[in-house]
Amino acid sequence: MGRAFTDGVSKGNKLKLTTKKRSWKPLADLQGLSGRTRDIGSDMGPMVEVPAMVRIENEKWVFERISQETLTHLTHRLIIHETEGPRTLGATLDLETAMQVAQGMARTEGSVVLIEPLR
Repeated sequence: MGRAFTDGVSKGNKLKLTTKKRSWKPLADLQGLSGRTRDIGSDMGPMVEVPAMVRIENEKWVFERISQETLTHLTHRLIIHETEGPRTLGATLDLETAMQVAQGMARTEGSVVLIEPLR
């Protein structure tokens, strides 16, 4: 038995196995998902910037979904100018609310808020 280990295995008794190369193509695997994403994106239409409706209750921020009816009633957009460029803070349903927010930002942050009419 010791001789078998030292002499090795004869060439006629050796097994020859070829290793199968696996081809992993992540882009091909995700082809269906990316295609569906493109189709859904084109069906949705162009992207539109929608400001979030936020209210504060018990010192906590509460985010709400915006209905289409609310979007049609928005009258003023609040814009703050930063070094990167203008940034939209949100939109309000009337000028009085827009003025209150702009005054509050001026008092607390020391920044100027542009009130832009949407119509």
